[in-house]
Amino acid sequence: LRPYNSDYMYQLVIAHALLNNKTAAYDIMLKMQQQGLSYDFTKTEDTTNIRGTQVFDYLNDLMVLAGDPVGVSEVAFALPDNVIMPEAIAWDESREKFLVGTQSDGRILAVGMDGEVTELIKADNENGLWAVMGLLVDDANNRLWVTSAAIPAFSGYGPADKGRSALFEFNLKSLELLDRHPVPVDGQAHILGNMVQTPAGDIFIVDRNLPLVYRKLASENKLKAVMGLRKMVSMRGIAMNDDGSLLYIADREMGIAVIEVKSGRTIPLGAQQTLNLGGIDGLYFKDNSLVMVQNGIKPQRVMLLQLDPGGTKVTGIVPMAVARPGFNYPSFGALLGEDLYFFGNSHLAGSPKPYPPVNVLRSPLNSGQELVQPDMRRFLEKQAQSQKQKEQE
Repeated sequence: LRPYNSDYMYQLVIAHALLNNKTAAYDIMLKMQQQGLSYDFTKTEDTTNIRGTQVFDYLNDLMVLAGDPVGVSEVAFALPDNVIMPEAIAWDESREKFLVGTQSDGRILAVGMDGEVTELIKADNENGLWAVMGLLVDDANNRLWVTSAAIPAFSGYGPADKGRSALFEFNLKSLELLDRHPVPVDGQAHILGNMVQTPAGDIFIVDRNLPLVYRKLASENKLKAVMGLRKMVSMRGIAMNDDGSLLYIADREMGIAVIEVKSGRTIPLGAQQTLNLGGIDGLYFKDNSLVMVQNGIKPQRVMLLQLDPGGTKVTGIVPMAVARPGFNYPSFGALLGEDLYFFGNSHLAGSPKPYPPVNVLRSPLNSGQELVQPDMRRFLEKQAQSQKQKEQE
């Protein structure tokens, strides 16, 4: 039910080890190793029963090595100490600055490459903003689109606003609030999150709290739920191909779904079993490839997925940045030229305070080489044959 949850895989290995089911434990370890996961099963006494074999040592050593830093990431700039819980980032070409939105106080900031910050918008009674969850810069139409939700992390949160969420429409240049598009009232709690825009100007938005996708047509002033993805658990990233025909939606538990916009047909992204698609926050489309930021697996990483001409299958896997220094729940980002700029660390609710400053990291899209997995299956087959011969003797 949760095919990419590496914590579940880890616990299954432990369970089989306690039951002395070596083969079953090794099968899961092999799957984890091929997916590039990094765990050290010698750190717990619960694996005593499955240790002391070449198979265990070989697989465990490879998984430990998978935790070594790979690829490139460097600090582009650091956000000031008073920027708490930054959640959204977008590039504003008109200002030649990044726009950063915060959950804690509902601010939208303009940040230069030198880290200099200018406050543009702040939640107040007049604009009605809550925590900022997503930003979309629409230069062509002079619009700044902001998704916002009333969540406990927001300093102005009140129980009366619980579950409310809306898409806010600002004039990009003057920052005047032009309109507010609330989620239709249905008795459910909603959190509008990331969004993408079609070439025609329509906006698609994921709901983080419910498996719903909303659309705001360029010709209409209202939000409408247009897709229900029942298998999804926690949708975060959303991306769209260049012609607007395909949507890609990332769920932290269920991986990536591909949606044909015209028909509404939904299929899982075709991917090798050696690719773990769990724990994705940011998801971006560039040159028929997807870039994903994963913080819900070990090691945390930024990966580039090369797609087939139809855009529905993964044909190549390129690690851009894996287990890099400064990675502490890397999350959302923005593409600028041939680079991804993203939050290298996150302020998690409940973490000890004071929060450390958040660094925006930069990783070039061409910073890695296509991943080639060693053939562990052949090694295991040889080990099984050797063990069988010993038993016959």
